[in-house]
Parts: sequence; structure tokens; C-alpha cells
Amino acid sequence: MITQTGNGLKSYNYVITFVGIWLSLIGCQSSERKTSQSSRQITSAFYHWKTVYNPTHYETELLNGLAVSTLYLHFFDVDWDAKTRQPVPKAFIRFRQKPTGNVVPVVFITNRTLVQLTAGAIPDLATHITQAIQRISQQQAIPLQEVQIDCDWSLQTRDRYFRLLTLLKNQLRLPISATIRLHQIKYTDQTGIPPVARGMLMLYNVADWKNPDTRNSIYDADIASQYLSFVATYPLQLDLVLPLFRWTVVYRNNHFLTFLKNIDRTTLTNCRFLRSLDSTRFVASRDTSAFGFSVRRDDLFRVEAVSAGTLIREKNRLLDQISNPQLTVALYHLDSTVLSAYSRETIQSLVRPIP
Repeated sequence: MITQTGNGLKSYNYVITFVGIWLSLIGCQSSERKTSQSSRQITSAFYHWKTVYNPTHYETELLNGLAVSTLYLHFFDVDWDAKTRQPVPKAFIRFRQKPTGNVVPVVFITNRTLVQLTAGAIPDLATHITQAIQRISQQQAIPLQEVQIDCDWSLQTRDRYFRLLTLLKNQLRLPISATIRLHQIKYTDQTGIPPVARGMLMLYNVADWKNPDTRNSIYDADIASQYLSFVATYPLQLDLVLPLFRWTVVYRNNHFLTFLKNIDRTTLTNCRFLRSLDSTRFVASRDTSAFGFSVRRDDLFRVEAVSAGTLIREKNRLLDQISNPQLTVALYHLDSTVLSAYSRETIQSLVRPIP
């Protein structure tokens, strides 16, 4: 109850005035944030992470229909060969169609390669990577405007990796971008800032997939929240890639066994040899053969995917944190089987700016 006498009325008027000003400020901040996001230049993109470039009619039509202008195209991997004790290229892409538009070659480098590599061997590795990228791009008449390096570097390999990036930038004479994990955003004192033009923030693989107690290693919003507040102060301009893929992680005797790509809950529910533990976990009730391997009784199957609502919400949350006026929002990855789990409207909402 408010008593409208003397000082009480003055206090009431003061409170009303203060609340009015506060609401006005919040409204202005919200309006400014929406205006800033609507005026931001957002480029739509997809990743292509298959060894054969041969997009289906549906995939091509989707790219054209959404006016996707950029394709991050996985060219090859670099891994460590224990026998020869040197880095070797693997999983080279093969082309059955010619890619069009703005193609950004992506090279994945395993961290164990950098662990084993001596400092003196880094220039040769940079030269070999540069030559391989240039050879593929020339063969396919792909104009090079940017190259992206994907590596989950560690404190141990940071200096070698950063030197490799600098050498690649000098040899390619192109802007270099690098993938960035959430833990590298939070712990910059330990992980450092890579010497590149831009970072591609990977909003997935946030939890330990080797741990059978993990809820969802692809994306767990509670875990991600421990890192996302650091995005706003990250000193590198950031782009954003969101996960569309899904998989089932299999464990045996509490140890990681294998991944089953594109196996969802519906598929596992229809398996008579599996018993449901909860909404995402199943356990094998007997020995059998399925999914291309020998299943043993008590093997644990955990289904992982990210819902459309979570993807849209987390994308908008990240756009509030990333301040650069131009950025790319990419989806991982261009595959009809992966895309089938999401409506066209969802995919459009993910790659288009906030209305």
C-alpha cells in the first residue's frame, strides 16, 4: 500500500521517475543492440568436410536459395607418421564438380604433429602446405583470397604453431584465418592469440567426448556459459561456425570405443538389442553385430545433437558478444544427411542476420 501524504507522495513520484528513466535506458540499449546487429554485414557460409566434392542437387539448390556466397572447403589434413617420423598429408579432396563462388581452403593440422615436429622442420612444413594448397587451387581454377588453418593447439605447441602460421602468411601472401576453440578464448594468457587476420569461433566440441558421463560433447549450453563471457574482450576479429552434425558415441567398459555418424535416437530406439536408460543413453542387452562393428553386452550408446532452438538461441547470444561490424556465420557442414535433421526455415534463420 502507498500512502499519498507528504514525503510519501514525493517518494512515490521519485520511484516512478527513476523506474521510467531506467526502462527508457534499457529500451535504448536494446534498440541500439538491434540496430547494430541489423546494420552489421553478415556473410553466410558452409563448411564442406568430405573427401569428394560432389554436392547433390539438394545441396546446390540450398546454397543458391540461401544466397550462400562462401564455402570453407577442406583441402587435406596434416598428421604425424610414426614410421617415417615426419608430417604427412592425408585425406586430400577429390573433385567431381568444380566449386564456384568464394572458396576458402581449409587445412587441418593435428596437434600431435606439432608436438613431434622440431623447430627446424617448421619452414619445410610451411612450404609443403603452401605448395599443396596452390597446386589444388590451380588445378581447379580456384582463386585464393584467404586460407584457413584448423588446429587445436596447446600450450606445448603454441610457439611452433604460431611460427607456422606466420610462415604460411608470408609464403601464401594472403590473409590467414584460424579456428578458435572456446577454451582458447578464455585462457588467452596460456594459449596466446594466433598471428592471423581473423578467428573462426567453433561453437561445438565443448565437452569431453571421451568421458561416458558427459551429457553432450557437441554442445552443452551450461558448459559453454563458462566461456562465452570472454568472447567480447577477445582481441581478434571473430567469425562463427555452428554445428549441424549429429552422432552417437559408443563406450565399452567406461572407455570410448567409436563414433557412429548420423545415428539418431529414432534409429537406436528401433534396435531391439538396445535398452533405453534415458532420453539420450542406451545400453546393449546382448552381444550382436550392428553399425559395422561387434556390439558387446553393456556397451553404452549416447546420442548427441543440437536442437534447432538451441542453435538459434546460442547464435543470437554470440552475436551480442562479437563486436566486429563484419562477420561470417558458417554451418558445419554441407551434407544432405546432416541437413535432413533441420528444416529449411531453421537453416535460413541460422545463416541470415537477425530481423
